[in-house]
Parts: sequence; structure tokens; C-alpha cells
Amino acid sequence: MIPKHIHDRFFKEAFSRSDVVADFIQAYLPSEFSQQVNPNTLTRLQDSYVDDDLSQYYVDLLFSVEYSGQPITIALLLEHKSYPEEYPHFQLNQYQLNYWRDQLKEQQALRPVVPIIIYHGQGKWKKRPPKDYFQAIDSLLSCFIPDFDYYLINLTEDTGKRFELLRSSYAKLTAGLLKTVRQKHRLTKMLDQLRQVINDLVEEQTGEQFVKTAFIYIHWASKLTSTEIIGIFRSISQKTETTAMSAAETLIKQGMQQGMQQGEYQVTLKYIKGMLRLGMDAKTIANAFDLPLKTVELYIATIKEK
Repeated sequence: MIPKHIHDRFFKEAFSRSDVVADFIQAYLPSEFSQQVNPNTLTRLQDSYVDDDLSQYYVDLLFSVEYSGQPITIALLLEHKSYPEEYPHFQLNQYQLNYWRDQLKEQQALRPVVPIIIYHGQGKWKKRPPKDYFQAIDSLLSCFIPDFDYYLINLTEDTGKRFELLRSSYAKLTAGLLKTVRQKHRLTKMLDQLRQVINDLVEEQTGEQFVKTAFIYIHWASKLTSTEIIGIFRSISQKTETTAMSAAETLIKQGMQQGMQQGEYQVTLKYIKGMLRLGMDAKTIANAFDLPLKTVELYIATIKEK
């Protein structure tokens, strides 16, 4: 069972970094916009304007930035279904209204909001204007329909040309994972291509923590087994293997803590070792103890490493 909002957690940790946001803007957005943005002024805003209705569609991050010398707000929204939203303008308009209503309440000057949707689902995203949502309307009726646009970063359809424009190691790993995490073969190939990027990251403390987060994201969101993931990290360098094992131990501790609270995860490494000696596989052990297969695979991978 995949933890709820695992994509959201990775997204928020990655895009909380202003260098990742700046990199995505310059690589994926039109130059006429990105050239007007001063990346040195990017500042994370803490407020969220995704309410209960919007949360089923998007997770958000807000940034203040100077655009052509004036302050604007950039809303990064991760579309976190595996299929595209058919009427995104309705959700985006609600988001903008939430933001502007709060500005008015605080007696602040209204600022433009630039919505940027980052999509990494499996279906094809069809971008169209709001007027196309309605059938058989003439020019008079169309005047009553709100008309605005949004930027779409469609990682699913990125051929690699935009990806090559990314400069930050954090941004490269972020884009690579969001783009391929649902497809086992492409994910394995991407991780191989980013070997040097991952190795560079683990050489610094903040980067090492980010790689741990990436390991946990891959563990839960991909179809790779824990043994396969650890094997990939081991093949990069000894430091990345150590980082992966540290992340694995964190996952196990979290599982044991959750077990003490919910009456689950009572199995220990000792018991799993015994079941492995009897020739039982991961699925059998998972069924016997009513545990998620991913959790059992993590225990087994850790046992093999030790």
C-alpha cells in the first residue's frame, strides 16, 4: 500500500528550493516570460490556497518574484492524478480567487498570479481555452465566460530537450523522477543516466538528505523492488549505497513505530530471517503477516545487505 500523497511530499521538498523553481522556469517556460523573471528574488510564501475541493487535484507551492521590476506571485501546482484534469481552469480560477480574497482581507494591493501546472501523469493532457468547455455559444455569450491562461510543464511529453536545459542537480533528479517513476524500465534507465548527478549530491549534506528523500519516493511510487533500488544505488558509489541503506533503515523504523500505534508491523527482522530460511518468498511473508509487500521487500533487502 502506497502512503497517501507520496508524490506531494516529494514535490514539496524538491520545489521548496528556489534554485529548482528557477531552473524549471528557465528550462520549461517560454523565454518571453522567463527572461522577465529575476530568479534572485524568488521567495517562498508559506500560505496555501488549496482548499478541500482543490486538494483532490493539486498540491501547491507559492513564490513571490520580480517580473519586469514588479512583484508577482507564482503558483506551482502539481497535478497529482495519473490522468489529466478535463477542466483545469475551474480549479485554477478557484485558487486565484482564494488568493485575491485573502489579499483584500489583509488590505494588500492585488498581485497577478501565474499558475504553473506540473503534470507527470500517464494520460495525454489536452490544453484548451475555457470557452471550448461550452458548446454552441456565440460571441455575445462568450463575453460572460472568464478567459485566462496557465503554463503547463508536461513532463510526460518532454522529449529530453527541455530536461537538458536544467542546470541544478536537484532539478535534474526531480524532473527525472517525476517523469519516469511510474515506468520501471524508463526509471532504471534514467537513474543510470543520472549516476554522476546522484553521486555529486551525496557529497554534500543537504544533497545527501535529498537523495534519501528520492530513495523513499522511488521505494513507494515505483515498481522497483527494494533490492533493485539498493542495487542501483550501490552500483553508483559506496557513498550512495550508504545513503540508500540509511534511508531504508529510516523506512523500517517508521514502519515499526506505526506498528506500535496501529497494532501492525509486529514482525521483526529475526522472524523474517527464519521465514526466509524456510524458503518463503516476499509475497508469502507479506500475506502471512498482513503487511504491504513493499515493506517486506525492504526488510529482506536490509537482511541481504547485512
